[in-house]
Amino acid sequence: MRLVISIHRTSLACLLSMVIHAVLAGDLLNDGPFTDKECVNCHVEREPELIQQWRTGAHGPESGLVCSSCHGDRHRGSAEKARQNNTCSSCHQGSASHSYATSKHGVIVILESTEQNWKKPLKTGSYRAPGCSYCHLHDGDHDDTMTTDRGPELRHWVCSGCHGPRYVREQFANAKRQLEIADLKLAEGEELIGDVDNGQNEMLLKLRKRLIHHRKNVLYGVGHQSPDYQWWLGQPALDGDLIRIRDAINKLNH
Repeated sequence: MRLVISIHRTSLACLLSMVIHAVLAGDLLNDGPFTDKECVNCHVEREPELIQQWRTGAHGPESGLVCSSCHGDRHRGSAEKARQNNTCSSCHQGSASHSYATSKHGVIVILESTEQNWKKPLKTGSYRAPGCSYCHLHDGDHDDTMTTDRGPELRHWVCSGCHGPRYVREQFANAKRQLEIADLKLAEGEELIGDVDNGQNEMLLKLRKRLIHHRKNVLYGVGHQSPDYQWWLGQPALDGDLIRIRDAINKLNH
């Protein structure tokens, strides 16, 4: 009898402890709204590495962005909101978002937008096709996983979560070669302009800007695997720029 009473008391104590914990958690982690200062003050205690990544990363204070810019000001749905493509594309417009939207990954995500479960963590292979956040904020990274200064190994690791190692190596080798060719065209165009102009001719300045823009298109094309940006808006566009630069120089010389 005493054993039974003891067991009941132990169970009751455990249950009471769980209830108290749940109530306290509810008080401490209510839905908000929260100010960005409150977000940082709380998470710097819970996840100091995450806050450090944010502070020193591309989306840090110097960028003008704050927690609520991506997550909103409430706990409920804050992770899902930050993972969705439209959160990223609201700032990253133009070639960056369009090259992704015209890639195979982007097309799949758009076609299956009503089925995409943004509640899934940004872990290896947890999405059928990656959204912006899957690659650029992989595994909850609050810097940018894909920046060149993070090294190629990290990008290889992210891609290998869904693709075979040989395929990943081939795509990265192709990307490297494409960028080398694009850089040769960029260097040739800038050298042609530099030989005849000191940066004052309006037409040549405009052509140089186009040259730089189309080289960046190649980068977006290979990075997002967008054929349009690798080719139609990339390499052939650079070829056209070189032709126009030569024509403009010939007109200046005659």
